[in-house]
Amino acid sequence: MTDFSVLMPVYYKEVPEYLNQCLESLVVQTYPATEIVIVKDGLLSEELEKVLSVWQDKLPLKIVGYEENKGIIFALNFGFQFCSYELVARMDSDDICLPDRFEKQIEYFNKNTDVVLLSGYISEFNNKPNDIYSIRKVPVGNSSIIKYLKTRSAFNHPSVMYKKSAVFAVGSYTGVDGLEDHDLWIRIVHSGYKVDNLREILVYVRIGNNMISRRHGLSYAKKEINFFYRQKCNSFLTTPEFIKALLLRIPMRFIPSKILKFIYLKYLRN
Repeated sequence: MTDFSVLMPVYYKEVPEYLNQCLESLVVQTYPATEIVIVKDGLLSEELEKVLSVWQDKLPLKIVGYEENKGIIFALNFGFQFCSYELVARMDSDDICLPDRFEKQIEYFNKNTDVVLLSGYISEFNNKPNDIYSIRKVPVGNSSIIKYLKTRSAFNHPSVMYKKSAVFAVGSYTGVDGLEDHDLWIRIVHSGYKVDNLREILVYVRIGNNMISRRHGLSYAKKEINFFYRQKCNSFLTTPEFIKALLLRIPMRFIPSKILKFIYLKYLRN
């Protein structure tokens, strides 16, 4: 038996219906969270506040926040200080957990006490969970994950559960906009911590119809170049690995969106 926190930022543009579905998936967990830290990243709409109030008596919500929207990185780091337990599960406020998500992750952590970071597969959907866009699988095993991280994120952020002490030890989330999770995973493995993934779908993730557009164009390409250059400077990537990462990723930011969508479905998702 292990106590754990759920960390979930919410901001004013969230859809109340999606937040309600998200919280509903937490109340039916076979192994429920000890506490759910909701970070209000700025003032919320009246409708979102109503959703939170409805679930206040049904879930162990700990609602914290501030008046001005400051973004995901600030919200996560702010929320960490209110998480009471060593194990912290991440979740986005428009995603839906499978009923046994936490049970499977807690069981794994109890059996593998040296692991500090664990995620699993996610099922990506547009409007309804049965409207599946793709399944994002991730590598399993510490060595496979480290290799994978050299070109792509090896964890599904909305399904992650990690040990707070390890995240704090490597500096928590930093200002790598849009790639803050990938950056954190690299710092964790580069510091010698052991990590893993489950070969099971843990979360239904709502991606919307603009996933491709968010990862397209010069602006995103510049972010990736800066990101991988940072990993080279930090000695996570060798010069050949840095060049390989750029050759694999940067051209994709400039090909037509329809072709990029095909590549994501055919080669980058299963």
